Amino acid sequence: MDTSASLPLPAVPSEPVERDLAEIDAAIGLVSHGIATRVLLASLAHPDRVAATGLAHAQAAHVAFTFDRTPGTVTLTIGPRT
Repeated sequence: MDTSASLPLPAVPSEPVERDLAEIDAAIGLVSHGIATRVLLASLAHPDRVAATGLAHAQAAHVAFTFDRTPGTVTLTIGPRT
């Protein structure tokens, strides 16, 4: 039988920047607990404003963090574990 992991769902913040950071933290949780190898985040409201904090959280969890900018698109890739 497969075991399943359960992560608590955070409350949804009302501010867009706080929501973006909550998305990053949730992705870090998925990777650090081995539920996902990588998580690609796109369509964040303010990725430039949360990237530094997200990077610090990822480093503290020993998870890779990649910020990719292409014309008109910014994506964050969380994972794999380092």
